[in-house]
Order: sequence, then C-alpha cells, then structure tokens
Amino acid sequence: MKQTVRTAQTLLNERGLYNGSIDGIAGPITLAGMAGVEGLNQRWPKNRQIIGFIQIAASECGIDAGPIDGLWGPRTQAAYDELIYLIENGKPQPAWRPDEIVVPNPNRWPVQHSNEFMEFFGERGTSLKTIDLPYEMKLAWQLRTKVRRTTCHEKVADSLISVLQKVKEIYGEREIQRLKLNYFGGCFNNRPIRNGSLWSMHAWAIALDFDPDRNQLRWGRDKASFAHPDYDHWWRCWEDEGWISLGRKRNFDWMHVQAARLPE
Repeated sequence: MKQTVRTAQTLLNERGLYNGSIDGIAGPITLAGMAGVEGLNQRWPKNRQIIGFIQIAASECGIDAGPIDGLWGPRTQAAYDELIYLIENGKPQPAWRPDEIVVPNPNRWPVQHSNEFMEFFGERGTSLKTIDLPYEMKLAWQLRTKVRRTTCHEKVADSLISVLQKVKEIYGEREIQRLKLNYFGGCFNNRPIRNGSLWSMHAWAIALDFDPDRNQLRWGRDKASFAHPDYDHWWRCWEDEGWISLGRKRNFDWMHVQAARLPE
C-alpha cells in the first residue's frame, strides 16, 4: 500500500494538489490534496480514497480501471500496473499479442507429446542429470530451504544453466530477490498434467516452475506477477534458448516454462 500512496502523492503533485513529501504516508496533507479530486467520494476511509484516486487517474489516461469504487481487485491491479508503466516510460504498455511472440528454437526442442518428442527425450524419468544452479534459490513452499542443485533431463541441462546464468548477469542478486526469481517450484516430478490424462513435461524433467504463489495455474496476465514488464528480460533469457512459457503463449500457468514446443 505504501508504494500505491507514493504513486497517488506523485499524481496529486502533478495536479498541483499536493506539495508534501513523496513518503508513502497518507497523512493530513495527502488527504487534503485528494479533497480536490473531482469525482472522489470524500466519505470513504483514506485507503479507499487512495485506491479510488488511482482508479480515476488510470481512467483519465484511457486505462480501463472498472468502476470508481475504491476497491482493489484484479482489474484495479492491472490498471495500476499499466498506469505505472505509463508514468515510468511516458507511453502506454505495448498490447499483449501472444501470436506475435516468436520464440526461436536453437536447440530444436520437439513438440510436446509428439512422436519426435518421445524419440528425442525417451521414456519419462530417464536420462536425468543433477546440475548446480548458477544462483541460490529457495523452495517456494518452504522458504527456509535453500536450493543449490536440481535434477533435469540431460539434454536440457546445458541450456538451463545458460538461461539462469544470463538471468544472474542481467538482474543481479538484489533484483533476483526482489522479483522472486529465486522462488523455486520444482523441475522433475513424474506426474500427469493437473486435471488431465497426459503426462506433464515435469515427468521428463524438462519443465520448471517459479514463484507459484504469485503465478497460479489459472491466473491470467491480469493477476500473474510474471506478466509484468519487470520480467521481460527474464522471458527473453528463456526464449532465446527456445524455452516456452505457457503464460506468454497461452495466458495461464505463468509459473511454468518448458523445453518443448506447443502444438499449433
């Protein structure tokens, strides 16, 4: 909430309604500034007023924030993310068109579950290799447990190391922690697809999950953290090696990335 208040204070300052510190504290000066915002219900509690003002500001910028109700849901979150992008970049966030995301295939990963796939990777649970991770991770569901190694299919091992090494070089330790790129959700898991009959790519140890709590299976880009522009370089690291994001290509299961192509 503190960052949201800072955003509100910045926007109020631009309107000439606030001359206090951009400190993230919704004090009397901030509330006095919001009293000058047309269309904002002054009888709401201060947190609701802050959210309502964010909704108004987003709507005035042509961003769909839904009704001005002062309530923070997925629609407001998506509008807030777009507003922040606009403030930081001076232009609207590019439209998300998954069909225009062209992922190269330098490692010639086959289409999942195809005959070529079976010939390439073999039986599930075979040809496994344990690798050292380029940076330390932690189990997403048990954060005190450090993860320094993982088991993957031997044919994806070098590519996986290369991806994570690039992530480390681009983001650095501080950003990796801030963005939770070290919240590890697992790789090898000999199980079927959730609620499905086909086997998961995890059963061949060619898929990994990251930060599952903030990128849940059925969440789309309006809620998933990995859909935010902060993660653009993260996805570029994977896609340069031909790995496929279900979130980027299908808009669900944003936690998941795999070394197999999707059927067209």
